[in-house]
Amino acid sequence: MAATGIGNPLGAVVLFDAGAPKIVSGKARASAISGGVFVFGSTSTGVVGSQAASYATADILFAKDASGAQFNGIVMQTVGSNQPVAVATDGVFLLTCSAAVDAGSTVLCDGSNAVEDQAANVGSQHPSRTIGRALTAGASGGYAVIQIRA
Repeated sequence: MAATGIGNPLGAVVLFDAGAPKIVSGKARASAISGGVFVFGSTSTGVVGSQAASYATADILFAKDASGAQFNGIVMQTVGSNQPVAVATDGVFLLTCSAAVDAGSTVLCDGSNAVEDQAANVGSQHPSRTIGRALTAGASGGYAVIQIRA
């Protein structure tokens, strides 16, 4: 599948991650999801019980184009609808900037699979919407090295 609707056209580009990105497994909910897309957990209530035996990978469904406080991670490779998906919840990625980002600043996801500087949104954004920190600066429409933490 071709990558569509993502910030970086090359998908999830990992630079380094102290060994490996932290990955969780689930399924793509109701549509194909391209590698590099920001996702959030999207399930119904009561899918798991109190014992580990009640859990199955299919219990976690991920929906695309996360924004703000709903961000859970970045899809590692393109998958079809209702197919198994690997989602990085921690790591260092090359991400598109929807507005200027200063190195060292905290960043928000903007709902279009790109990041913006949290400091530029003081007053309009809540701190819970932070998804990581910029390791390099980036111009609007350009790229920056971002450490994500879901």
